[in-house]
Amino acid sequence: MRRLFTQNQRRILVWIAGGHCHQCGKQLSNGFHADHIKSFAKGGKTITQNGQALCPACNLKKAEK
Repeated sequence: MRRLFTQNQRRILVWIAGGHCHQCGKQLSNGFHADHIKSFAKGGKTITQNGQALCPACNLKKAEK
């Protein structure tokens, strides 16, 4: 099973998010993070239904928890 979202999945995640970070609402740049809602390490699948577009800062904060 692949861990990384494809380019097409990443485009869909940004579209779903309206171009804004799902956590803080900040406008996303090309360097946004495609994040697993249920972590890959805990069995989360790499599918758009389990993904969200986050700015790097929010994704790194999430990883700290």
